[in-house]
Amino acid sequence: MRNKVLGVVLAGLTMSVSLGAAAPAPAVQQYYPGPGIYCSGLDQCYPIAYSRQVFSDAELTNLIGEGSDRCVASGNQIYVTSPQLPAGFEVATPMYVCSGFGPYLPPEW
Repeated sequence: MRNKVLGVVLAGLTMSVSLGAAAPAPAVQQYYPGPGIYCSGLDQCYPIAYSRQVFSDAELTNLIGEGSDRCVASGNQIYVTSPQLPAGFEVATPMYVCSGFGPYLPPEW
């Protein structure tokens, strides 16, 4: 009886050690999902283009600049370029996602 219990405990320890091993990393990942990135599925992540307004005060009463991001495709890469705006208090509002098929408005927006 003692050998059976010891065998079960050892089997459990062996299993927990094998589960703790790191999974292999994916071969290629273009974008890391985070701020400014929209993902609609596995390996379908694209940058978000924003409309930007810059104010001189924290109360957002004096507008000193505004502009919109642009989608740019270069080869297999898709990225966003932002306009040069003066320094201040910026408000960024998502406009659309820059996908491989052109600008895209997600249904949940």
